[in-house]
Amino acid sequence: MRALVIYNPIAGSHAQEDDVQQTVEYLASQGWDIARVERTHGPGDATTYAREAVAHGCDAVFVAGGDGTIAQAIDGMWGSETVLGLLPAGTGNVMARQLNLPVPGGLYARPMLESARLLLNGQVRPVDIGRIGPKAGSGPARHFLCWGGVGFDAQVNIDFAEEKRLNRGLGLLAFTVSTLLTMRDFAGTGATVRVDGQRVSRRMIMLVANNIQLYGVIFRMAPTAILDDGWLDLYLFQGRSPARTLLHTLRLLFNAHVQDPQVDVYRARHVEITTYRPLPVHVDGEAIGYTPVVIDVVPRALKLMVPPCAPANLFMDGTGMLAPESNWEWMLRMARDAQQAIRQWGSLP
Repeated sequence: MRALVIYNPIAGSHAQEDDVQQTVEYLASQGWDIARVERTHGPGDATTYAREAVAHGCDAVFVAGGDGTIAQAIDGMWGSETVLGLLPAGTGNVMARQLNLPVPGGLYARPMLESARLLLNGQVRPVDIGRIGPKAGSGPARHFLCWGGVGFDAQVNIDFAEEKRLNRGLGLLAFTVSTLLTMRDFAGTGATVRVDGQRVSRRMIMLVANNIQLYGVIFRMAPTAILDDGWLDLYLFQGRSPARTLLHTLRLLFNAHVQDPQVDVYRARHVEITTYRPLPVHVDGEAIGYTPVVIDVVPRALKLMVPPCAPANLFMDGTGMLAPESNWEWMLRMARDAQQAIRQWGSLP
């Protein structure tokens, strides 16, 4: 089997070249022919490399980066038979967290290598992706695996990109700072949204089209989202002021947002968004432009490596994966992971 590895050297808060090399050596030891390891140098490189991998008949593309790098790779490989494997190396790594893969900064000494082992012991599953493009069709569309967002969270990601450029070592702390500073100044604006033909007008702070259950690192915005059901779970947060934005954030933290009358919830296949003033738009944490935009689901357009530890309720059938856990079962699994991680750290040279 032939594969390409795409590595984003500026993903995350520290260099991970050694981790990439160890993971590539492990994949080769498991029978994978690693055609190349391509480093990204700027926006769009991951798309180009993934597209080339498809054109050259690679069986898989392994992406060592964050959610934004993964989204760029999907732009170059969606609709093909080439399989995507995630090697977490970013700051948030939300898709990796959703699949219960080890992530940098956690318990595991070598999360990228351990993720590769889990992926090779898992399954390949066709999953949905989302697509966002200009409403007038005047520019290229972008694709996402996690979510597409309009408004507050897109502005946070724009501000975070600048904060990260200035303070690369801060990681998630820089994201927290960016969120608080953005919240201080961000107010909602008038919006017209069409959800599969149904028109609603709202004073909107943020709209998120979710393809997965997790949102950010700690929030579970869409608890019933399924990766292969042909739908996006749409959450529209209403409001006018920074105080309302803060309240939405707190409700999200405690999973109380679903009952909030200031939050509209839909299951959608096609969404059109027009706003009174242009609002920023992102795919998987990467800013891509401004409203007006159109969001669509592209059913089962991507083949994804899914580890056996992925939650079963993320898929329609949920076979061969981790069954939904009680809090006690989750605590036991974390304890076992911690024990294994301690052994790994003890064996480091």
